Amino acid sequence: MGSSMARGDIENLATDFFGLFESFKHAPFYHIIIEVSLLLAVVWLLFFRKPRPIEKKLTEKEKQELIDEWQPEPLVPPVDSNHPALNVRVLDGIVGKTVEIDGRKSLNFATFNFLNFVGNQRIADKAIQAVQKYGVGSCGPRGFYGTIDIHLELEERLAKFFSCEEGIIYSYGFSTIASIIPGEIKFLL
Repeated sequence: MGSSMARGDIENLATDFFGLFESFKHAPFYHIIIEVSLLLAVVWLLFFRKPRPIEKKLTEKEKQELIDEWQPEPLVPPVDSNHPALNVRVLDGIVGKTVEIDGRKSLNFATFNFLNFVGNQRIADKAIQAVQKYGVGSCGPRGFYGTIDIHLELEERLAKFFSCEEGIIYSYGFSTIASIIPGEIKFLL
């Protein structure tokens, strides 16, 4: 026996080998293409890929020569002192649809005052009253500060405007889905 294979082992190996071909006959074509491609890739990696050249390490003298020769490039190109970006223009007065720049009236294309509320004294007075009554904060959602009279007043006015019995407001759109649907569903179940 020793190192030679028994007759039964050879028959099993032949059966397995022919079984492999039998499975290829029933496999989809794309499956065979993928397996053959992968097999060819492995053969190429093992036998035909060029080895990387051995990199020669630099001596200390060569390193020092490279360091001495190196001249850093400027991070930014030189800028003319008269460049427009360096000459800051100052706006005079309230920023609106027109602005005064260096004494000259100009049309303001960079405004966020689309409804021209800036400079409206009535709105400024109401804003001062609101700050005195409610204080100053970055936002005013109910979930953070709780319900206050201004929330209820806005809901009532919106409901009247849309001819509804009642209304509810949310601080932003995607929170509506997360809270209104579960809140209404519990009454239906």
